[in-house]
Amino acid sequence: MTRRFDLVAFDVDGTLVRHPEGKTVWEVLNRRFTGDDSVNVERYRKVMEGSLSYADWVALDVQGWHDAGATRAQIVEAMAPLRPIDGALEALEALRRTGARLVVISGTLDLLLETLLPDAPFDEVYTNRIGFDDSGAISGWTPTPFDLDGKAVALRSVAMRESVPLSRCAFVGDSSNDISAARVAGFTVAFNPRSDALEREAGAVVRSDDLRSVLPHLIPADGDNEGHAD
Repeated sequence: MTRRFDLVAFDVDGTLVRHPEGKTVWEVLNRRFTGDDSVNVERYRKVMEGSLSYADWVALDVQGWHDAGATRAQIVEAMAPLRPIDGALEALEALRRTGARLVVISGTLDLLLETLLPDAPFDEVYTNRIGFDDSGAISGWTPTPFDLDGKAVALRSVAMRESVPLSRCAFVGDSSNDISAARVAGFTVAFNPRSDALEREAGAVVRSDDLRSVLPHLIPADGDNEGHAD
């Protein structure tokens, strides 16, 4: 099977995983353990204006869950409305069969991927991480340095380490925090995009309930050349 891209990176919330109301895992867990959606809006605003760092944003959210007594089991239960996008595993496996390396670069939680896509064939995963003690209580967390503008840093770093030209890297995402990665990837698919700016950066826009709909843009049809449009 011919390969159009040597490395394909994915966002998670809204791309590999969906919520019936379009919420991220952070919004879901803040609603469950703090009872207030407005906290997400206010903290995002502060991050965007530069008065709150991304790492501090993560700390405020996770500390809030900790203070509410959230356990691992309760967090997993609260994530129940989030489900894998239809065709997610099938799409990932199809890309894997081409020999492409598969990477996650996302501001999601590692626990979400472990819970919903435990068998996904990822080579590398860059997300926020949360730890639990033997009782299941939150014992700590590690914020990813690779969300927002950091997504481009992560993509460049992986590509360089794997000796893959950025022109041979693709990115699949849906929101404004994917724009930095879209600007450095050789090709970007905006999947059910929630950002006009991301649409403008993308080489393709796909609106579908099934992730397999992105495959025609990432895997050449029989007889097509292996090259791609820049």
